[in-house]
Amino acid sequence: MEYRIFTGDGSIRWVEERTFIQRDSKGDVTRFQGIVIDITERKEAQVMLEIQRELGVSLTTTWNLQTMLNLVLDACLKIEEIDAGGIYLKDELFDQINLVAYRGLSPEFVKSISTYRIDSPEARQIWTEKPIYTLEFFSEKMADLIMKEKITAVAVIPMIHRGEIIGSLNFASHTTDRVPQDVREFLESVALQVVNYIAPIRIVADLA
Repeated sequence: MEYRIFTGDGSIRWVEERTFIQRDSKGDVTRFQGIVIDITERKEAQVMLEIQRELGVSLTTTWNLQTMLNLVLDACLKIEEIDAGGIYLKDELFDQINLVAYRGLSPEFVKSISTYRIDSPEARQIWTEKPIYTLEFFSEKMADLIMKEKITAVAVIPMIHRGEIIGSLNFASHTTDRVPQDVREFLESVALQVVNYIAPIRIVADLA
């Protein structure tokens, strides 16, 4: 059987318990012998694969950009280590990047980070060619905003289409001090997955 347990430090682990019944010559039970195996990583990997599969199915059912963005946020926030997030998209017309969807962030924080000029230092911090998982990357001003929001870990994942950054998935945690490796791989995989849905809609919108 599989179940969850609380460890001594308060964290939750998934375990698999295998119990064998020992009997005597008459068939009566004499003792139980068992083993408990930590399967947390396997269980979390299964959950992430299922979330990604469900997201892919959901994205095929709509051509509404805002609906897509909300589906992406809702899917990623099912991960235990992630409790806040936002999605930036490039606005070619106004030469800026905009926070177009978010979850778990205060109105004051959102107001401070909602729009940046593409060539601004803040935009360069939010958008990079490679994912960011450290708070040390940000400027003093941005770090101060993050601290006031009580964010303890971040993940900034670029969405790249045909060699161009068109947006980024930005996620945060208020409870853990780092984004685990398996969660990083999941978020990067989601970014690759969703850009193929988002990019065509942005192109149509730009041509309209």
